[in-house]
Amino acid sequence: MQIGNLAKELSVSTKTLRHYEKIGILPQADRSENGYRTYSRAAERTARFIVMLRRLELSLDEIRQLLEDDQSELRKNLIGILDEKRRAIRVEVAVLQGKLEDLDTRSLNLATKNIEMCGNCICALFGEDCSCN
Repeated sequence: MQIGNLAKELSVSTKTLRHYEKIGILPQADRSENGYRTYSRAAERTARFIVMLRRLELSLDEIRQLLEDDQSELRKNLIGILDEKRRAIRVEVAVLQGKLEDLDTRSLNLATKNIEMCGNCICALFGEDCSCN
């Protein structure tokens, strides 16, 4: 399959496929008589694999390692990487949840405290009594 067709099928640019080839995670394409890159069925499968893993936000280094590892261990190794990513996302979600709760509290304080003292007071945003007067 020619590079343009493969890129279109995978919804990536030809530049992306050339980059994967350049850094060695996608096998070098053969060249047709007109000089176009043409990929074997095995290279097409590898390209699909790479694109799928990039959509899961695996780094190129993680993908390279998976491609270099013993393929009989592929499923186990991929599960390990995905589990680590899931743990990292859970931490990110917890941090964001804490930030959201903090903003909710500050917003509520700003909306409800010391309104009668000073209409433009933002002291409640910082958890302080009004010192605007």
